[in-house]
Amino acid sequence: MLTAFSEGGPFERGAILGSNAKKAIRFNLEEFWSHSNLIGLSRTIAFNNFKNVQSRFDEDSIERMKGIAYGSNVDFRDIACFNTWKNLLSPDECTVLIAMGDSTANHSTCVLKNSDKVGSEKLVGQNYYKNKEINIVVYEKPDNGNRYIAVAAAGENSIKIGMNDKGIVTASNIARTKELRAKHVDITQVRALDRGWLMKEGIVHCSTAEQASQMVLGKLVQSPMATPGNLEFVDDKAAFIVEGSYDRYAVQKITSGVAARSNKFQVLEDLNDPEDISSYARYVRCCQLLEKNKGKITPEMMVEFSQDHANGPGMNSICRHSLDFNDETSLAAAVMEINSSDPAKSTFHVTLGKPCHAWKAKEAHVLVRLNDSEGALPQRFKSGEVWKQYYNEQPQM
Repeated sequence: MLTAFSEGGPFERGAILGSNAKKAIRFNLEEFWSHSNLIGLSRTIAFNNFKNVQSRFDEDSIERMKGIAYGSNVDFRDIACFNTWKNLLSPDECTVLIAMGDSTANHSTCVLKNSDKVGSEKLVGQNYYKNKEINIVVYEKPDNGNRYIAVAAAGENSIKIGMNDKGIVTASNIARTKELRAKHVDITQVRALDRGWLMKEGIVHCSTAEQASQMVLGKLVQSPMATPGNLEFVDDKAAFIVEGSYDRYAVQKITSGVAARSNKFQVLEDLNDPEDISSYARYVRCCQLLEKNKGKITPEMMVEFSQDHANGPGMNSICRHSLDFNDETSLAAAVMEINSSDPAKSTFHVTLGKPCHAWKAKEAHVLVRLNDSEGALPQRFKSGEVWKQYYNEQPQM
């Protein structure tokens, strides 16, 4: 896992990130273009449509991506196209568990996300692990926004999991719906919104979960998500779960108790794909764990939930395993605890690799407070060796 703290303007922060993650960014770009034909895309087609691609992003995003391109010595057009279409090619499959303060042992809201991802047909041989998308930890303080820490793919302008110094946690999941299975995405339609970008916008520019969810809904009214899915924004007062499809939206507000999301809708449940057994099995198991332990949930307990193999180990368990590279298996996890009295001291506990392996090894995970300096992130997490060592599809019981 690569880590870097940067502050300042978007170009400056992007350049620092690009320099730190140069090799990982180049690898992710090579993997993206080598599989882009799966969505009917080529580098030539993408570059010919680049004016439309560039119009998709706001000025800060463009400057940050230019900085990433500069720092990693790659073509800005590659970075912009990667950020436009990568989640259509390989969307995140994730599991999220939320426990509000009245459901935890120390009355602090706690959130878990297991991040799952598909592999590729190249996932063979001694260096097979390289054919999974390389993740980094992004630790930034924008000139015009909140300090935040997040997990992202190297070269990505958006995020997978995040938390800011105001105590807002954000996560997301794709939703496996009937219409997603039937819909053929038109790659020339680049106005569809990326969940990871919406997540980052929410924690960079907002001070409460409610404010972040309202901002996201306003943007979704103008343009839908690229694929159906859930967006979660959580602070110590409430959790807002935004469900969005191509033509409809719903929001669930939670102020007490527990909640969970897998790759399915709960409010817009009529849209769910009835053949998606994994999402149903994981959701039921999440609810069982949360309800059974309501009132005594701790961050340590959430770490245990992250490794849960009930209904498996396999594709139906929270910690997901499969020897088939086409399946979406667990590659990372984070447990975030919100400090209501001093949000800047909220904790972001992250591991890369298979949760059932990585959480058990002291050197494979790190806990960072939002007001910590870069030095709080151990050097060994900057090289990617932790992920290589602890990504293993063989379950550890």
